[in-house]
Amino acid sequence: MSWLIGIVLFLFLMLLITPVQIHLYYGRVGENDHIVVELSAWYRLIRRKYEIPMVFMKATEEGPEVVAKVETVQQKTKTKDKVQDLTRKQVNKWYHNYREVLEKVHDMQPLFKKFFRRIHCTRLEWHTVMGAGQASETGALTGIIWAVKSMIVGAISNAISLRVLPSLSVQPVWNQAFIRTQFHCELHVILGHILLVVFRLFIQLRKGRTRKWRTAPSEA
Repeated sequence: MSWLIGIVLFLFLMLLITPVQIHLYYGRVGENDHIVVELSAWYRLIRRKYEIPMVFMKATEEGPEVVAKVETVQQKTKTKDKVQDLTRKQVNKWYHNYREVLEKVHDMQPLFKKFFRRIHCTRLEWHTVMGAGQASETGALTGIIWAVKSMIVGAISNAISLRVLPSLSVQPVWNQAFIRTQFHCELHVILGHILLVVFRLFIQLRKGRTRKWRTAPSEA
């Protein structure tokens, strides 16, 4: 029986120290978008990838909707392929849920801040080729894009541990209206850190529901 407990403890320890790689990619050429999110562990023996090769807007009676074709790939095999609409009503619902969770776990900010610092970024590349059609507008837009990229990279470096020098470029096209951009980012985090945050978040949500249940009779 003791050997079985030892095996379980060993597997649990290996699970806690498992490094997880997160690869993020965003590409845009003209009006076509392509988004890839890939999660992998144990030198890509365990891998799950989500691809969104099609993103566009469509007008409806309730307002604009974002239509995305989502493909799920697991171990090089496509497991799911669907077209998903993102409406304004859904966004409002997600925002309401986010605010509700934030109110219950407002004292968890130090934990999240510490967790983000344990995320290591080993690749950060962002290259853009663009043109506005006229030289003067293209020059002004080039400066704006450089400023936006610098602000975003600065925010990323303040939130997580940046282990590589970012590779950024903006190449202007002076006589043509054109846009092409590619963003690559690779993140590394230990699975045990993720499980700790999830556990602490679960405990905090349970405490929030308990406090709400106890105060409900007095409010009535």
